[in-house]
Amino acid sequence: MENKSKLKKQIILNVRRNDIRVALRENGELTEFYIERSGIVSSIGNIIMGRIESIREELKAAFVDIGESEAGFLPLKDLYASIKNKNKDMINSDIVVQVKKEAYGTKGARLTTFIAIPGRYLVLLPYRSLIGISRNIKNKSEKKRLQNFADKILPKDMGFIIRTVAQEKPIKVLKTESVKLLNEWKSIKRKIKSEKAPSILWKEQELPIKITRDLLDNSVGELVVDSKKAYKKIYDYLSIRKSIFLDRIKYYDESLPIFTHYSIEQEMRKIFRRKMWLKSGGYIIIDKTEAMTIFDVNSGKYKGNKDTEEMIYKTNSEAAFEISRQLRLRDIGGIIIIDFIDMKDKNNEKSLISRFKSYLERDKARFKIAGSLSNYGLLEMTRERVRRSISKSFIEPCPYCDGKGHVLTPSYLFSKFTSWMEEKKSILRNTRIRILANPTVANYFETEGRESLEHFCEVNRMHIEVIKSEDQSMETIKIITARKGEILTEEI
Repeated sequence: MENKSKLKKQIILNVRRNDIRVALRENGELTEFYIERSGIVSSIGNIIMGRIESIREELKAAFVDIGESEAGFLPLKDLYASIKNKNKDMINSDIVVQVKKEAYGTKGARLTTFIAIPGRYLVLLPYRSLIGISRNIKNKSEKKRLQNFADKILPKDMGFIIRTVAQEKPIKVLKTESVKLLNEWKSIKRKIKSEKAPSILWKEQELPIKITRDLLDNSVGELVVDSKKAYKKIYDYLSIRKSIFLDRIKYYDESLPIFTHYSIEQEMRKIFRRKMWLKSGGYIIIDKTEAMTIFDVNSGKYKGNKDTEEMIYKTNSEAAFEISRQLRLRDIGGIIIIDFIDMKDKNNEKSLISRFKSYLERDKARFKIAGSLSNYGLLEMTRERVRRSISKSFIEPCPYCDGKGHVLTPSYLFSKFTSWMEEKKSILRNTRIRILANPTVANYFETEGRESLEHFCEVNRMHIEVIKSEDQSMETIKIITARKGEILTEEI
């Protein structure tokens, strides 16, 4: 079992005209993936002046208009904790909320009234009088130093969460950030008095800065970015905060696309597979229903004696690691059932669950896991889903089977085409390209992708034509390239 402290982490940031992609790797394995598309920015963390539409006691929730298509879901315990007069009619009242989770399917965003304004070292809690220190800070004298700092600087009825990266930071640096966070809160309070609901009072940072702020710590060996503009923003952000991690920020300027160089494009193709093979020859089947996600572990192509307890334990252990990785990578939330291969040895069963828990500890999302297998040999757990599931960006219900299956989204196919262009750009100058695509996909290329296609043509002195073809699958596009009398056909 790997030691958590010895994990070698790497953050790869790819900035393109139509999206920003971030990959987190641990010991060479892709474990987390984030994407922010132009026009589709995550709302998580935004502080909003909302208006209460209804209160549903039976659901223990209030529904709040936050300017999105679906009303946000605010737990009543959060609502009642934020108001003094619980007897007044609160319908149509304005309320300050923060987005905890993005809207999912037909469910609106999950909201809270416990506002948190994050910084690099500190998180300001304007409505909560408490001081929380990261559990990763073990040194007692350091914890006391940070506690004393917070006690002296904090206004009455406010709180701080002190992050791991604040460890051993000079008080001057922490004080500078605390003043900045308090000023941000003053600015928000001014907007509360003047803005009408629904309106955004404070926006979360753009993805490159948010990733730097939240993920860059001692466990990360390097953050590699392929955009000079994003590199400068990250470098300046860390410089102002006198960060010790400046030398870990690397600018990638090679001709090969960054995701291709680090084999991330290849890894991403596996994200949506239903069947995941393990090194031992076993495999996992992943099935998702509306209520839960089920992982079924099988021995598969294992070459040894298929009846040995040792083989079963080894396959289950590999599956435990892979399942923990897929939970993070796909951001699977809700009820999760894992059907490991049956084991006779109870000690092996306990060891497997312990090992699985250690893998889950790397996950920032909250989870609960049963202490033992059920009578039917199943392991039950729940996991909090935080961001918009990556699958929602890259696959959609299949229009040919009444939603029983899924197909790749046109935006994902356009992303694949963009990657193809980046890989081939050295040989594409002065060429003519025809893209044969399903009409739905072609429409996306001609509307959402039009600006990028025109940019490709201008930079590479080329001509691109998109042709609608009913015979073309919604899962692929066909590219026909004409150059110096040579015709090449490729499907991606």
